[in-house]
Amino acid sequence: MFEKKVLNVYSIILGIFFLVSGFGKVIDTTAFGSLIAQYGFHWVMIASPMIVVLEILLGVLLVLVIAPKRTAFVSFILLIIFTAAFAYGHFRNGIDDCGCFGTIRQASTPPWLSFLRNIILIAIALVVWLKYPQQTTDIARWKKFVIVVVMIVSIFEAGYSFRMPSFYSYKKPVHAYQNQLVKNTELAKYARVSPDSTYLFFCFSYTCPHCWNSIENLRLFKRSGTIDRFVALASGKDADKLLFEQNFQPDFPITNLPKEEMDKMVNAYPTAFYIKHDSIKIIIQSELPSPMTFKKQYNIRPNN
Repeated sequence: MFEKKVLNVYSIILGIFFLVSGFGKVIDTTAFGSLIAQYGFHWVMIASPMIVVLEILLGVLLVLVIAPKRTAFVSFILLIIFTAAFAYGHFRNGIDDCGCFGTIRQASTPPWLSFLRNIILIAIALVVWLKYPQQTTDIARWKKFVIVVVMIVSIFEAGYSFRMPSFYSYKKPVHAYQNQLVKNTELAKYARVSPDSTYLFFCFSYTCPHCWNSIENLRLFKRSGTIDRFVALASGKDADKLLFEQNFQPDFPITNLPKEEMDKMVNAYPTAFYIKHDSIKIIIQSELPSPMTFKKQYNIRPNN
């Protein structure tokens, strides 16, 4: 039943899953780190780029059928850890998104299907690990080249997108908002704007570390007179909101939105919309800079 050809197919199937999963996360490791925090593992957030790179490495090795016995063993352990973490996040904190495919939302599945898929993948990894014959590791030159190229690109992208979302995630609806009148966007639901005033709409998550790092700069935008008013829109659970309030003691109103509503406006946290003359002039999808940096970077003058 477990001929080598069949086991090779199992290895490739497992590898394809890791590659799709890894590539879905690598374009926005910030979002993956935020999801880890929502699971309740804030201390693991800093390791999110390394986890993503490991997934991609396993995927490449499995698809190319390189050391499948050992690679399947590592995959087996990793899948058990992922499944246990998702179970904890789901049953303890009510998380429904396993985050397996990162920003590839079309690939997201309901919790029960995520558990079923992971169980099947764990079984496949176990079979390959236990049944694949021992063999010497003699890697063809072209396979080494593929591994090196994929890993260089993945490591760079994982580090870059941990600082700010990759350009691949700059897509609708955010991109479509550039230079649009506020009244023609979802933002119009949450505040009325005046043509003779400047505004900053700040969309964030209570568990996002890049959002935390932006809060003081958000306050400075108003204090420095860079804007006339800012509107804070947040997404997250009540427990996360309470923890945020205890640590940051916000002295400004925050409108809480369901994730589905926030998804209509932004692709990443935090996202800030700078508004002047009733239209969206600047969109920032990263940590909010200081007002001084903002004005210098975008050449903002009092009469702009």
